[in-house]
Amino acid sequence: MFSTEEFIEASRAFVCVRLETFESKAHEEIVRKILNGRFANTSFCILAPDGETQLTASSRSPVTILGAKGRGPGAEPGSTEEVIQAMAEITDNYSPKGAPNEMVLQDFHSFRQALNVASGDQRLLLFVAASPGDLMNTKDTLQSVFAREDIVGRFHLDFGSAATDTLWAESVSDARAKSGYFIIQADPFGRKGKAIAQLPLTADKTALADALLAANELFAQSETRKVYADHVDEGRRKDIFFENEIPYGEDRDGDGEIDRGSKTKRKGKGRE
Repeated sequence: MFSTEEFIEASRAFVCVRLETFESKAHEEIVRKILNGRFANTSFCILAPDGETQLTASSRSPVTILGAKGRGPGAEPGSTEEVIQAMAEITDNYSPKGAPNEMVLQDFHSFRQALNVASGDQRLLLFVAASPGDLMNTKDTLQSVFAREDIVGRFHLDFGSAATDTLWAESVSDARAKSGYFIIQADPFGRKGKAIAQLPLTADKTALADALLAANELFAQSETRKVYADHVDEGRRKDIFFENEIPYGEDRDGDGEIDRGSKTKRKGKGRE
């Protein structure tokens, strides 16, 4: 459902936030608040513009709370059309105040995480490496570029952090400079990447957009969609793990501790 054109179009009336809970204790606490103290690796909820008031119940996905027939474990999930209709009924009560080129730009907790997520989502990553002062100067360019109809939602974006990303270039081949815009293709498990294009921080909006679109066209021709089960099996055979900052697992009873059982105990590590 999430990849259908109809749902994508409907979602643009919302500020869509994806919390990376296993990399941030603060994000984990947001999920716990939505789930009344519990913690799950997947949850969905629609909030009012104040960012606090819940307009829907919380659940694993939109289909179980938007357009669903009945409530509780036995409720019949809503169809894509019913979900979109329910979303439209919510947006009818609110009027957007900001312009598309005033969007909040995406930024990950670390380059390591950005590369891993880009690999999982099979998107190119635009990484911005610059001094703190120069990073601020890129904001106007990036807001305009990422608001474009042919670019929005098609790439991941990450800003280099002096605290966590000093060694980013060691994970990326073909990076010919220490600063600039780097369009990076992650390897299948998000541990390494290749800079398939790079531009100076002085590049204008048109040049950056053209580079992103050209890189994405080549990426689409060469990248094949991952088959989840096969990908997981290969990761297990190669003993590939991604160590997060927060222990893996869920707290279904809400006691503040990750449940430990046969399904969740993985020695603090997560398989790719």
